[in-house]
Amino acid sequence: METIVKINQKLVKSKILELAKTKKELDVERNKNASVIINALKPILDSDILTLKVIKEDYKISKKTIYRYRGKGLKYSQEGSRGTVYIVRKDLEDFLKKNKYDK
Repeated sequence: METIVKINQKLVKSKILELAKTKKELDVERNKNASVIINALKPILDSDILTLKVIKEDYKISKKTIYRYRGKGLKYSQEGSRGTVYIVRKDLEDFLKKNKYDK
């Protein structure tokens, strides 16, 4: 009788560990979905001020490419020589459209 109880305890313990692992995976997935929903609800305005990090996430354009675009005439704002670069969304999109059709 004692061996049956030990087997059941091992089975219960393994099921509890499996449930804990599944719960953790579901929590991670729920957090991902929440962030996707939050990003989808944010309105995209022409007057949005973008940083290089946001441009990389939204447009998949690297920092080096943005610096080349600045050299070609993309309007930007920068506080100092080592300051953060800010670009207005409308200026970036107009620049990308202009250069797409110039080639």
